[in-house]
Amino acid sequence: MIRTRVFIGAAWLLLPMLLAAERQAPPAVPRIEWAPLPAPFAELRPDTKTGYLIVPERRDAPRSGRNIRLPFLILKSRSSSPRPDPVFFTAGGPGGSTLARTGYFRKSPLLDESDIILLEQRGNRFAAPALMGPEIDRALRSGWGTRLNGDPEPRAMKAALAAAARSLREAGIDPGGYTTKESAADIGDLRRLLGIEVWNLYGVSYGTKLILTVLRDHPDGVRSAILDSVLPLEVGCDEETPANILAALDAVFAVCRGDDRLSARFPELRDRFLRLLAEANRRPLEIIIKSPLDGKPLPLRLDGVGVMGCIYNGLEDSASVPALPLLIDAACRGDYDRLAPLAQSLLGSTQGTAWGMRISVWCNEELPFMKKREILHPAGLPPELARFIQPQIPLAAWGLWPKGHPAAGENRPVRSLVPTLIAAGEFDPDTPTKWARQTAGHLPNARLIEFAGFSHAPLFGHPEATRIMREFLADPSRKPEPGKAAERPAFQFAWRN
Repeated sequence: MIRTRVFIGAAWLLLPMLLAAERQAPPAVPRIEWAPLPAPFAELRPDTKTGYLIVPERRDAPRSGRNIRLPFLILKSRSSSPRPDPVFFTAGGPGGSTLARTGYFRKSPLLDESDIILLEQRGNRFAAPALMGPEIDRALRSGWGTRLNGDPEPRAMKAALAAAARSLREAGIDPGGYTTKESAADIGDLRRLLGIEVWNLYGVSYGTKLILTVLRDHPDGVRSAILDSVLPLEVGCDEETPANILAALDAVFAVCRGDDRLSARFPELRDRFLRLLAEANRRPLEIIIKSPLDGKPLPLRLDGVGVMGCIYNGLEDSASVPALPLLIDAACRGDYDRLAPLAQSLLGSTQGTAWGMRISVWCNEELPFMKKREILHPAGLPPELARFIQPQIPLAAWGLWPKGHPAAGENRPVRSLVPTLIAAGEFDPDTPTKWARQTAGHLPNARLIEFAGFSHAPLFGHPEATRIMREFLADPSRKPEPGKAAERPAFQFAWRN
């Protein structure tokens, strides 16, 4: 009895200290902090719910103590009785901002029936930290107006990559935490913390790889998935992309050959185009573009790789595809100025990406499964395009950025029974239809729709897209009718004033 009384007395003495320690303990993660988001999200509807998802930078090293803040918002449905299963959307890249799509989704017809949830992927523009890498943006501009094709100056690019990597180290940021697997865990945590029983996942381009990873690692509560322009986990993107681009262009040439009016208007277009590339390799074409930064005139010299880069940029845009035969024909006839808008758009497209995030994803999970030789010497190209390589990150990053050691499973196809709508564009050079079919082969409940005449991300531009998505969300067990998605828009025969 004496010992018991002594113990109780000591416990009462320690109680204030224990309570103080509890008050000082850091809040648990993952967690949600409901709060307004800063500009440019201050003008959202009053019923929009906003906050931050707080998660560890690395779940496999939680004792490091570093947490990151990912802003999210819930756009409330315009319906007085919305569906109980909201739509979660994530953007592409990697390095592209999801929250930058807020304006688009505020007007989306999907809001007529469902809430829409947007979460900024870790490392992107509105996240904290944001791995933007402005040094890399500047380096990418270092060859504008001076170097062939506007390519960056190699020493400037190496210095920028070294400086960006150093900035991350000095800020205590671990690039190993910025992976698709970690982002998928973020999405799983968000559903659980929001108390959502079931939801529908929607991703575009690289975002489809992220959604596929969620289906593999965090399938609980996933009612259906929408994959717009699929990037499968198992493909060697940098190794395959040059041949994929040429295959998409060859599909355009094939349409021209198979149509009497088009073949008469654009005779032997593929052969003439290859001759144009060969001539540009011997004597680069000279054009004047508008600087993507200030609109001032900017001279540019294009060899065969540069010309192909312009056409590639046109292939990526569904609105430009119908004019591509006309544009190529004009360039073959010596009207090189027609290439200027595409060259201008191509240079501008390199700016504003979250480069630290993009490079970290690629070095952690893509480059370990690819061979540098295959990237530098892509197969399946004609001699006119022998130097046409398309790495998704600057090649100098190979030796300047930390490289991950992913498990073999990160390079295997995802298999899932979740009903999945897959959208593919006929002329998509980035995520070709063969990847869509390949992915559908591993998803028994996939509903694949190929959008004739369209390119990348057809669900963002095709007039049938909204109807198809709404039909699928209403009943994921049935494939929506493709309707006019199966009809190819006509190619242009003349320039429009």
